[in-house]
Amino acid sequence: MGCGGSSISVIEVKQNSNELLVIMSKKGNNQNLKELNKSNEDKKEQSFHSYKNEESKYRYNGWIFKSFNVHQEKEQQKQGDNVSEEFILERKNNLEENVASLKLKTNKKEENKDNRNKDNVNGNNKNSKIVKKKVKKKITKRISYKKRLEELEKKEKEIKENAIEISKLEETHEKDKKNNLEAEKNFNKEKKSFENEKIQKDSKLSERENNLNKKEEKLKKLEEKYFPKIKPILIGLNNIGATCYMNASLQCLSNTKELTEYFLKDYKEKDKSKQIMSHEYHRVLRHLWDENSKEKAYSPNSFKEVLSKENPLFAGIAANDSKDFINFLIERLHQELNNINKDNNVTDSWMRINQANEMEVLKGFLQDFNTTFNSPISKLFYGISETKSQCQGCTIIKYNFQVYSFLEFPLQQVNQYYFNNGKRPLFTNDGRNPDVDLYECFEYNRKIDLMTGDNQMYCNICNRQCNSTYTTSLYSGPNYLILHLNRGKGAVYECNVIFPEKLNLFNYITYNQEGTLYELNAVICHLGPSSMSGHFVAYCRNRMDKQWYLYNDGLVNLCTREQQYKDGMPYILFYRLHKYGD
Repeated sequence: MGCGGSSISVIEVKQNSNELLVIMSKKGNNQNLKELNKSNEDKKEQSFHSYKNEESKYRYNGWIFKSFNVHQEKEQQKQGDNVSEEFILERKNNLEENVASLKLKTNKKEENKDNRNKDNVNGNNKNSKIVKKKVKKKITKRISYKKRLEELEKKEKEIKENAIEISKLEETHEKDKKNNLEAEKNFNKEKKSFENEKIQKDSKLSERENNLNKKEEKLKKLEEKYFPKIKPILIGLNNIGATCYMNASLQCLSNTKELTEYFLKDYKEKDKSKQIMSHEYHRVLRHLWDENSKEKAYSPNSFKEVLSKENPLFAGIAANDSKDFINFLIERLHQELNNINKDNNVTDSWMRINQANEMEVLKGFLQDFNTTFNSPISKLFYGISETKSQCQGCTIIKYNFQVYSFLEFPLQQVNQYYFNNGKRPLFTNDGRNPDVDLYECFEYNRKIDLMTGDNQMYCNICNRQCNSTYTTSLYSGPNYLILHLNRGKGAVYECNVIFPEKLNLFNYITYNQEGTLYELNAVICHLGPSSMSGHFVAYCRNRMDKQWYLYNDGLVNLCTREQQYKDGMPYILFYRLHKYGD
């Protein structure tokens, strides 16, 4: 039921004696309900007769009243209309049903509104979560955007800085280009001037060379007339039964100029029984340097017989070591040719003296040395070494001086020493032993050794055996320096040794009386698996023409310096002190 096109809710239906009152209202006007009902009841009797012939409408504060004139209907029934009370009841019931249906509809609408409100609330909660997520995403995006912007700003700054640096570098590069162009121009000018000067100098040098060649030709003609060429005497030594070690050693010693000149010119035999080895060595040298000899090789049979008697180590046909033979022969010749009869071992005597003053020890040693050693052998082959031993308990240093004729370098220990110090590998990539330089051997010789255990030093101050440090140095060098490249007693330690033709020992000799520069004079090479077997050959610089020759027992051939590295392994080196005027 509607009125005026707006939604209407029926509040109640009342029936008086003459009128059915239906009260309806619009939504939201519940406050004036009681007042209206009271006013309507008061006015019913007054308005009943005035509005009994028509249906009237009242409006008050949004309320709508509809009244139906019951009295009129009754009069109509009396006048002939057959309207029964049942019709009124039905109408009343219909109105009540309509009102009930309207109430249900209004209740449903209100329920729907409540449900909608609840749904809106739940939806708002869900939407709020979604919105929060979206807001978080937006915030994170903004943060990431800010970070990216910051990074981009940093990159822009870097790019600007790099651009500035590049511009500066370009400027400097352009300046350098200009400077280089100027330098090239100057260089080309200098080059042209230098080439011109070179051409002039070359022309002058060519003129001088031509003049020198002419003078040399004249000198050669004069030399041929007045100074005929000296032919070197080249005589070998025959092998008389595993004597290659002896033959190679004798050839090296015979090419020591001063020793050979002494035996060939100044040697005088006094008592053969006391100078047996000197007599036999003199005989060998006379055969090797005989100008009138037609033999290409000499057999030293008598020398070998006397050697076997004097030293049983060299008796028989067994192979021996060249180092042992040279050491024995030098000491024996010194004893036989020494002009002082005093038999005093300087090394042992001064090793027993315990003094801490170096100069006092040196003075006493030199006095005894000068009064004990006076032979051509001691003047040529003997040097002086110094040892220092320091007690680790009281730190006192003891000085000791000794005579040496050989310097021995153990090659395997030298390589091991440099390997332990991290200066070289133990083996090369090919599996060979690394090369050894001769100067490295001298460095190894003066290293500091720690003496412990059975090697402890007895200290007079501490009155007990103490740990000590031990060092060796060369006080003075001999005129002929003999170096033994020790390759072991058993299997030969195979390694290449780099030795110079001119050896400078300025850093290794403390007392430089006559100089420290040495020249290579002879080399003994060994071929074979061990030092007590195999074959020995000698490379010597002939004392007459100063050319290098290979002495292989009875064969003597001219050779080059490079062959000393190719044929066999260097075993003993002979160096001659270089003096002014040589």
